[in-house]
Formats: sequence, C-alpha cells, structure tokens
Amino acid sequence: MSQSVSRGFCAAFLALALAQASPAAAAGEVVGVGNFSHIVENLDRSLAFYRDVLGLEVTTTQPFSPNPAIMALGNTPGAQSRMAMLRVPGSGIGVELIEYKDIDRRPLHPRFQDPGAANLALQVRDLGAFLPRLERFGATVLTAGGTPAVIGTGRYLFVQDPDGFVVELAQGTPPATSTVPASSNVYGGQFELTVTDSAASVRFYTDLLGFDMQLGESFNDNQLMAATAGTPGASFKQSRSMIPGTTVAMTLIEFAHIERRLRAGRVQDPGTAILQLRVRDVVALTASLKAAGVIVVTAGGAPVEVRPGFPISIVRDPNNLLLELLPAP
Repeated sequence: MSQSVSRGFCAAFLALALAQASPAAAAGEVVGVGNFSHIVENLDRSLAFYRDVLGLEVTTTQPFSPNPAIMALGNTPGAQSRMAMLRVPGSGIGVELIEYKDIDRRPLHPRFQDPGAANLALQVRDLGAFLPRLERFGATVLTAGGTPAVIGTGRYLFVQDPDGFVVELAQGTPPATSTVPASSNVYGGQFELTVTDSAASVRFYTDLLGFDMQLGESFNDNQLMAATAGTPGASFKQSRSMIPGTTVAMTLIEFAHIERRLRAGRVQDPGTAILQLRVRDVVALTASLKAAGVIVVTAGGAPVEVRPGFPISIVRDPNNLLLELLPAP
C-alpha cells in the first residue's frame, strides 16, 4: 500500500482513535460539542437507518409541536418540528434527526464532494455485521463494487442515508482506554465537513472560533481511496482539529478534479446539516461573528431564549454548514 494511502482516510480514523486516548482540546470561545443534527424528510425512515441498521441508541424523542422560540431560532415561521436524538458510543457527539412540517421544504440530497455536505464517521468492530442490514434497508453504497475496501490494515465502507448524508464505516479495534462495552459494534465517531476552500475554512474556525485547525499540506490523488469514498477521479485535501473542550475530531475535506456544487440549505430543508457547539457566551459570540460578516440565521440576527436564561443562535459558516451556538453546560 502506498504512503499516500496511509495519510488519507486512514489518517482520519487514526486521529479519531488517538482522540479517544487523549486529553480534551483546549477550550476558548468554544468549550464543547452537542449533536450533529440531520434535517430529514421522514423521521421514521431515518430512525430505521440510524437505529435499526447502524445500531445507535435512541435517547430522546419529541413529537411535532408549534414552538415560537424554535421557529425564531431557525427562522422557520409557522413550522412545526419533531426530533429524535441518538447516542454514538465512545464519542462526545450525538446524532439528532429533525423533521419539519407546515413549511416549504426542498430536499438537497448532497453528495460527498459537495461543499456544505456534512458526514458522520463511525469506528466499528465488525463491518460485515452491517452488510445484511444495509442490503435489506436498500441503503446507497458509495464504495466501488458495493463491498468494503481494504486500505492498509483496515476495511472501509461509505454509505448514504435516505437524505444523502454520508456515513463512513471503518473497521478497527477499540483502544485500550475505551469504555464502550463489547456488545456495541460502534465504538467511536467523528464529524466531517466538505469545504469549498480549505485555507478560508481553517481561518474561519481558527480565527473566529478558536479551533487549533491544522491546514492540510497538499491534495491526495490516491484513486483507491477516491473510489472507496464514491468520488472516482477526485483528489482531496484534509484539515483537522479536535473540537475545543472535547476529544471529538473534526475533519474538513476539500475535493478537486471532480464536479462540485455548493449546498445552501435552509434550516427546514432535508439534507441540511447543523453542528451544535457549546460556547462561553452565546450573545457575545453571535454579535462578534455578525460583526465579522458571518450570516446569522436566527430571526432578528440575535440569539433567542428557548427557555429563560438559555439563549441559542444559528449562524452559517463559509461552506453553508449551520452552527447552532449553545450555552456551556
């Protein structure tokens, strides 16, 4: 296996494994992480994928409700939403599935290479155990040939959920420090975002949010990995950081030599991604981001209190990823 393979997607999962055994990244404006929110077209169908196929545990569900504060938060006047939260074993980040109704919705169906597409990478003990369930569900497999690819000492499979979100499955062995029970096939997870421009995105997360984001040095054109990710012919560059205050890895991926379309979903549009970040001061950070030219999605351009003393806002990063700013725990 070439050296370029060992520095590509394998390195992303190596970073995740090391994160599980490392102290939390230093906090600044950002002090923690919440959930990776997926806006979905049909919550029941998405639950069948993440719960029944991937085996993630549902921790919370909420029925449709007309909540004025939530309407203001996402600038979704008149809309109702329902949600379900799922836990990712061994990771500080969870999955939140949200469905809207009573409002116009336009499905995005992002592709892996499209800037604004956000993805979940999972470490698993036995990749083969997922294959029959993926087939029964009718999941879209991106990996060439429809079967796991062997890269180095690992096995990898890229699939899409019903709304186009990519899930990377990587087979490995939990680190000695892992506390995930052996009964759980999934033992780790991280967040990935496809970006338009790596340098601009790294500056955004470093200068405005205090990430220690390391800019990728060059594009990798290994075609085995490109075919594994469902992006044949592409080259890719990866930039990484731990989310401040956590051991959750975040990877920015820029593609080249492949057609790309920047995604710009509204909060209610299926395929829109939202990353929840916990911050020291939601009001002050929202104001400073707005002053720096960052788009504030929340109605009125300022945080809304979803309950007394708990302000939240949603802003848009340079790649149209929505960031939901939450108060520190």
